[in-house]
Amino acid sequence: MLPRLNKKAKTAPFTAKFYPQQIVVLSVGDNFIPMGYWTVISKEPFRFLVCMQVGNHSLTLLREIKEAALHFFPWEEREWIYAAGNVSGASTNKAETLGRMLVPAEVLTRTKLLEGAEAVFETTLSEELEGLSGTFALFVLDVVHVHGNKPPAKRKPIFYQSLKDFATIGETWKAE
Repeated sequence: MLPRLNKKAKTAPFTAKFYPQQIVVLSVGDNFIPMGYWTVISKEPFRFLVCMQVGNHSLTLLREIKEAALHFFPWEEREWIYAAGNVSGASTNKAETLGRMLVPAEVLTRTKLLEGAEAVFETTLSEELEGLSGTFALFVLDVVHVHGNKPPAKRKPIFYQSLKDFATIGETWKAE
C-alpha cells in the first residue's frame, strides 16, 4: 500500500510545460476515450500506468470490467479522436456516433478493439493506486497481447500540446 499524500504539502500550481504527450485511445468494453496521461512502468512484466480523470464514464467501466486496450492511431485520425473526448460514452454509443468499427480482441473478453490503429496493447487491470490524486485515478495495467507491426520510426503520432492544440512531426492542428 502506498502512503497517502500529505494534504498540507506545499506544491507548485499545475502547468502544461511538460507537453506534448502522445495521445492513445483507451477502449474499455464498447466505450473509448483519448488520453495523454500514460506511461510504460515495467518491461518485465510488461505494464502501463494510465491516469483517468475522476468522474469519467471509462473510469467506472475499467473498475467494473478490469480490462482495457491502448490504441495508437496515426495523425490522420486526429479529428474523430478529438471528438471522442467530447462525447460521453455514458449516454452515447461513441462507435456509432463517430463511425468507428469495433472488433473482438484476441485475449480480452469484454473489451472491443477499434479498427485502424497502428499498434494496440490489450491489458488487464493489475491494480488501482488509490489515494495519490484527487483529480485522477491511477491504474496499473498488465499487457496480455500486442497487435501491430509498423515500426515507430515510420509512424506519425498524435501529440497533445494543450487545450485544442495538437502536433505531429512537422505539422500542427488546432481543433475547432
